[in-house]
Amino acid sequence: MVKKNGILVACLMLLGIFTCYSQEMVRVTDYVDPFIGTGGHGHTFPGATYPFGMIQVSPDTRLEGWDGCSAYHTSDDIIYGFSHTHLSGTGCSDYGDILVMPVIGEVGLSDYDYASPFHQESEKPRQDFTR
Repeated sequence: MVKKNGILVACLMLLGIFTCYSQEMVRVTDYVDPFIGTGGHGHTFPGATYPFGMIQVSPDTRLEGWDGCSAYHTSDDIIYGFSHTHLSGTGCSDYGDILVMPVIGEVGLSDYDYASPFHQESEKPRQDFTR
């Protein structure tokens, strides 16, 4: 009787192992769209946020105005830089500190001298959150 139970347990374990390997790996990040709320009056930013920290790196495409509260708007085609502090959904301009913009060539004195065009079609959020 013990031998039959041992064989049954071994068969069930093998069946469990084979069913685990046959399933396709599902990544929950495939269901995330970081651009939700970046258009209209959503006032959200699509950048990376460090949990419980004061770091929210995101591109700044608007420097002023009601729709530029989070410094990013999906209808824009110019990036002024990447700042490290943002808030989502506040409805007023906030933070946008430590603006960094990599440039090539001569450096100007105006905020608009650092602007760089980009295309919305080439934007792709990083979703392989491996460490």
